[in-house]
Amino acid sequence: AGRLGQLARIVTRAATILPFEESLLRSHGIDATFVGHPLLDRIDEMPERTEARRSLGLRESDSVLALFPGSRAQEIDRHLDDFVRTARILEERRPGLRVVVSAAPTVTIDPARCPYPRVPSASFAVLRAADAALCKSGTTTLEAAVAGCPLVVAYKTSPWTYAIARRVVKIPHIGLVNVVAGREVAREFVQDAVVPERVADALAPLLEASEPRRLAMLEGLTDVRSRLGTPGAAERVAAIASELAA
Repeated sequence: AGRLGQLARIVTRAATILPFEESLLRSHGIDATFVGHPLLDRIDEMPERTEARRSLGLRESDSVLALFPGSRAQEIDRHLDDFVRTARILEERRPGLRVVVSAAPTVTIDPARCPYPRVPSASFAVLRAADAALCKSGTTTLEAAVAGCPLVVAYKTSPWTYAIARRVVKIPHIGLVNVVAGREVAREFVQDAVVPERVADALAPLLEASEPRRLAMLEGLTDVRSRLGTPGAAERVAAIASELAA
């Protein structure tokens, strides 16, 4: 919020990719237009479930959990062990559970810390193949909404950063999927609350096809996807830029 005054002084037009940003910026005198989220322009890249599973060597009958520990080295360092322990707990509860890890091309995941297959640069394929996902807070949570994959959100940062964030962040949720929805669609575990046993408890019902909590989340994710607008964000931004240049 502290940056809005400066934005109002220097920004002529703003193109926002999250729906709540338009009214927020306009309330501070910024000429803002919601153009839709660019993720929707990647829908054509999203495979069907059967195709996604085949590409990852998974059977249609497999129960599949996806892990998204982060796209930066610090995120991997803070999340990976807890994510792996969560998966281990669920494997004990569900013999035969398959676990796959989405790995950004910018990071290296040590096989000694992560015994599961790592899939580089294919987040939509992993989400479409999975029955549920454990996601680091960030854009991945919106990718899960677009892909229709039930999820749990977990996030840890440095103690100093967390202490500062608690003072300045005024919204009740940190996962973008929940921020867009304006309510808790996906359970969130933040900082000391990232306890593998508790995270596993939240994920377990999402792996059951007919579980009411899974079905309710799928409805919530559909709502989030509808709030992200329609494909064509880049074209709408280009039109705004053309107006400014005219």
